[in-house]
Amino acid sequence: MPGTMKTAAALAVIGLTWLPAYCQGDAAVCPKDPGPPLAADVKPVESPPAALPAPSPDLAIPPNADTVSTPGPIETRTVEVTPAPAPEALKRPITLDEALETAFRHNPDIRAALAGVQKGRGRLREARARFNPTFNAGVSSVLQGPKTSLSFGEGDIELVPGTDTTATLSFLLPLDISKRLGHGKDLAKYSLQMDYLSMVGVSEGVILSVKSAWYNLLRACGQRSVAQAAVDVSSKRLENTRSRRKAGTVAQFDVTAAETELANLRQQLISAESRVLVAQSQLNSAMGVDVSYPTQVVAAAPAVDVRDVEIQQAVQRAYARRPEVKTAQLAVTAGQASAKLERTALRPSLNVVGSGLYDPEPAGLSGNRFTWQAGLSLSLPVWDGGVTRARVDQARADAASAREVLERVKLGVAREVRVAALNLEEAALRTESTAQTVALAEEALRLANVRYEAGIAVAVEVTNAESQLTQARFNQVNAAYDYAIALAQLQRAASDQPEIVKLQLLAAGDAAVASETEDKN
Repeated sequence: MPGTMKTAAALAVIGLTWLPAYCQGDAAVCPKDPGPPLAADVKPVESPPAALPAPSPDLAIPPNADTVSTPGPIETRTVEVTPAPAPEALKRPITLDEALETAFRHNPDIRAALAGVQKGRGRLREARARFNPTFNAGVSSVLQGPKTSLSFGEGDIELVPGTDTTATLSFLLPLDISKRLGHGKDLAKYSLQMDYLSMVGVSEGVILSVKSAWYNLLRACGQRSVAQAAVDVSSKRLENTRSRRKAGTVAQFDVTAAETELANLRQQLISAESRVLVAQSQLNSAMGVDVSYPTQVVAAAPAVDVRDVEIQQAVQRAYARRPEVKTAQLAVTAGQASAKLERTALRPSLNVVGSGLYDPEPAGLSGNRFTWQAGLSLSLPVWDGGVTRARVDQARADAASAREVLERVKLGVAREVRVAALNLEEAALRTESTAQTVALAEEALRLANVRYEAGIAVAVEVTNAESQLTQARFNQVNAAYDYAIALAQLQRAASDQPEIVKLQLLAAGDAAVASETEDKN
């Protein structure tokens, strides 16, 4: 099998060289030829990321967005949503790397995932802040009566003044002897880690979506080029057949057959053009831009570089890397920590407390304007009716359920890796087969034309040979981009995408810039 796979790689690269030549259609849709392919030992030069401004969302509510009139029915007015303008990078043919960068700057799923991480960080800061002392201050001023005073010595002492103004200050420092705050902090930490893993999973999904949409657009352009080439050839053959009919060398049947063939091929061309527009919309949607924008892409024939895929090793790498597996593992740990947290409800709590009171006009005999107190506050739950025990049982059940979810996730990941590896192998073999089929179909068409010119074959034989060649070229395009998509799916299944780190840093940097801009405004 390894020898067969390497042969498939070599033949696929040779067989795909015809793809750019067939794309002579609309420049706004079909890709442009990037130039000769690189040598095997030459790596492509990575251009620096384009300076794309990070969009800052407008959170202001439009005036009169909803108008409510009472009494009577509610009247609402719908606010029209204008699609965001296309980035500057899309005003020229873009590469796959530029499409991925655009997606990580504009895809709403990425931004929502980053916001989730920020929320998780806030929860962790809140859990840590619960260990800190808290201070409260207040001022009160009251009028009271009847005013009461006591004559004593040389003057009167007010027992109940007419006004009483006081200032208070209190503080509380929790002593986490029950470990409740510590377990709460652990849960917040696990939650933040799961939010981050969710963001990684979303990022990997966006990369796969962009790659799949990218290759599907190239596939649609290749199919359109094949269909256009078939229409051009059929049109020329129809002209020649009509000329021969006027000369009396062919029958009317040949003209009718050529006209029928051309009509059928034009139907295929219409379908191919529609698939190009659909593929454009899918790519724009994956990038998070206006789906109606005529995105142009740089042609890049998928290089078939088949290596032996050790499925079991790929599965083990996926277990160690996939964010879904790590999230399920954290859910088990969080369930155990939640059970520990619930058990602390029956443990004592101890706090250091203190307070101070300032009265500028003290009443009574003491005459002290400032008084204070400090001490320890101990609280011991005696009986809660079994509520804590029930909550502990629920938390343990959640942890047990999380273990089963972990096993199910691992089974799903193993299946994804295996299916992606098998699809990659199948597509590589089909690239070899379709390359051979195209070569055979071209030779069959040549022989059919020779036989027809010699008068020993009918026009239907040439038509059938041309149809078989067109189908063979369609199959070659499909096999090539099926391989590219299968490779992207295998990288996603094994969490082995080479672009993930760079793109996450790009998205995080843009999110930080947008956040700072909003704070300043």
